[in-house]
Amino acid sequence: MLMTIEGCRTRATRLAAAARALQDSSGPSGAAPPFVLAFMTDRRRVACPELVARALPRGTAIIYRDYDDPRRTAVGARLGSIARARGLFFLVGGDADLAHRLGADGVHLRTADLYRPDPVAFSHRLVVSAACHSETDLARAAAIGATLAVLSPVFATSSHPCAVPLGPERFRRLAAAAALPVLALGGVDETNARRLSGRNVRGIAAIGAFAGGRG
Repeated sequence: MLMTIEGCRTRATRLAAAARALQDSSGPSGAAPPFVLAFMTDRRRVACPELVARALPRGTAIIYRDYDDPRRTAVGARLGSIARARGLFFLVGGDADLAHRLGADGVHLRTADLYRPDPVAFSHRLVVSAACHSETDLARAAAIGATLAVLSPVFATSSHPCAVPLGPERFRRLAAAAALPVLALGGVDETNARRLSGRNVRGIAAIGAFAGGRG
């Protein structure tokens, strides 16, 4: 699929509108996440994350993953620079030390990280997002002080083709019971986000949707 800055900007604008329409201010704590839309990097699906980053509206987050990329520090530095110039939040996945070195706004914890949390992630007032797939994960994320949860997969997604989707009903039920704000990830785009509206649902995280695919 040919990606252009204009196409990415159009899709990002639509996703931002869907995220703003979706966000709900009610919830156990009433806490508001610092952002309601996040671009999750995955170089296997979006080979040029810098292009998407340059198209994101102000206030969106970039959650930089690509854990096995040998150029991870250099790519992260470029994405961080774009984020600062454009007024975006920049979070580094799974590596609090790298997040500090790159001057990131926060850290994204993988599900496994929830059960062996790096205390560095919580010692410098960073934003901490957490990848969650269950009620247990959500409870653990809240217990260790995460800022928000990214709950997935909501719908079928090519990122994890063998994963069983939560579906809108179970997603809404889990989000409503969570003790921290929840973003929806997994096959979510501007056409189906409205099906997820409910208590404590605060926005959207996506990968392929920014490049013309499904969340």
